[in-house]
Amino acid sequence: MSHLLLAGLAVSGTALASAPLALVTGTVLYAHIVTDVAWDIRRLRRRSNVTADEIVPPSR
Repeated sequence: MSHLLLAGLAVSGTALASAPLALVTGTVLYAHIVTDVAWDIRRLRRRSNVTADEIVPPSR
């Protein structure tokens, strides 16, 4: 959620100065957000394939 807020503010602020620069900024930030979500999904899938014994350390 914070990425979306920051991207919106960055693109809006940049658009006031230069529309082409705002387009580039928006494209780069969009790609960043999409790859960040893909990375999170990959990490969650890996974690779901792990047993509870591998995640939780044994209590002593």
